[in-house]
Amino acid sequence: MQVLIVNDDSDVRSFLSEGIKAMGADTIHTAETGEEALAKAIQMRYDLVTLDYEMSCVGGIDIFSVIRGMMPWSVIAIVSAYTEELPDVALDQTDIVLAKPIRVDLLKKLVDLTKDLARKREMVRRLAGDQKQ
Repeated sequence: MQVLIVNDDSDVRSFLSEGIKAMGADTIHTAETGEEALAKAIQMRYDLVTLDYEMSCVGGIDIFSVIRGMMPWSVIAIVSAYTEELPDVALDQTDIVLAKPIRVDLLKKLVDLTKDLARKREMVRRLAGDQKQ
């Protein structure tokens, strides 16, 4: 499972990175800014993307639709301490909102479900390849 963590808070990036790695992610990339996240998203397909809602300059909500367009299959989680302030459009289009402080049990469920989705997607791709034989 490939993960991109986008957060301008180094403590949150470390918490998510270490936690998700311990939960079985294969590759974890981090980005401190929205611009950095977009550059990484151009280069790699991610199964799970966590986006900090409020970051300096370009926030997660600003790049959300671009990342969704680039990777419609990815699970996208908005991370925010201000979940009650999120606009309806963000709530309607994101897969999940993780409220800070992030509950480890919810993060674990999210990682497990995302791994399962990634595995099933790979099985479908292999099935498509079996038609050529």
